[in-house]
Amino acid sequence: MALLEGYLSSMKIFEALDDEEISAVAEIAHHKNIGKHTHLFHMGEEMVNFYFVIRGNVKIYRIDAEGREQIINFFGKSEMFPHHAIFRKDPYPASAVTAEDSEVVFIGKKDFEEVIRRRPGIAVKLFHYIGEVIVDLQHRLQEKILKPTDEQVLLLIRRLAYAHGLVLNDGRREITLKLTKQEMANMIGLTRETVSRNISMFRKLGILEIGSSGRMIVDLDELETYI
Repeated sequence: MALLEGYLSSMKIFEALDDEEISAVAEIAHHKNIGKHTHLFHMGEEMVNFYFVIRGNVKIYRIDAEGREQIINFFGKSEMFPHHAIFRKDPYPASAVTAEDSEVVFIGKKDFEEVIRRRPGIAVKLFHYIGEVIVDLQHRLQEKILKPTDEQVLLLIRRLAYAHGLVLNDGRREITLKLTKQEMANMIGLTRETVSRNISMFRKLGILEIGSSGRMIVDLDELETYI
């Protein structure tokens, strides 16, 4: 119980909750270790749980009408998904699969609704976080509509560096999430060739390099000068 309380209190969505509220949520939470390439849910299934990543990474994706994978996001440590599961009753809007061995905490939607019924103040405290998520989604849509392709790739790299970046001694960030160029392209609706061409250009400009582990190392200060 104390371990679950510790996990949940570290999640941004719950940062405004007091100790009693965290304990109430922890009582309905479950902890699980999951192997790589394991599905947590599939698009269209009844939405029964929402999840928090303790360790590892989870890929959220959809398959379009032509059978192509569209990557929506990767969620890493301390992130929650799907966000709208808290207040809506729709089926899962996408599928979720672990990108590596992962550790998660999950909460049943019906159990959480009962906690909110007993403690409505929790819902009020969650609205601010959900608002931030909505603003982030709006920004991403604007990027897709208004930004040229090279800037779309730069903005994706910046997001990945902040969300999945390990800060190195020289201040640069090493993106710990290993993505293929096709996966990066799928995240922003571009072709693999476009992403590959831009990454080559960014390497020449000194914005990034590929480390010995194959991971991308990003100089965010340099990157910002091109946005």
